[in-house]
Amino acid sequence: MHLKQSLLAECSPAHPDERRRNPRRAAHGVMTLNILKSDLRSAPIHAFLLDLSASGFRASHTAQELCSGQEVAFCHGTGEGMARVVWTRIVGQRVESGFLIC
Repeated sequence: MHLKQSLLAECSPAHPDERRRNPRRAAHGVMTLNILKSDLRSAPIHAFLLDLSASGFRASHTAQELCSGQEVAFCHGTGEGMARVVWTRIVGQRVESGFLIC
């Protein structure tokens, strides 16, 4: 996934014991996710990009059907590709998911 550097800002680690291999960078913008290899014919998921790293990204959306292991095609104004859902957290009506870029 390629994003213009002007859209990125360094995020300081939220916790001193941060174990991520790649630093996260704040990112902003609307993106589209399409679930791949699904038995269900689903509509594109509209999401908001929250942050990214060299290996993945985190997005906010309303699609509670996304679960770990699913693969999606993603498209952002400055990048596109395929990713795998690593985790999903549901908080009220909002859903956040972390993705590993394939």
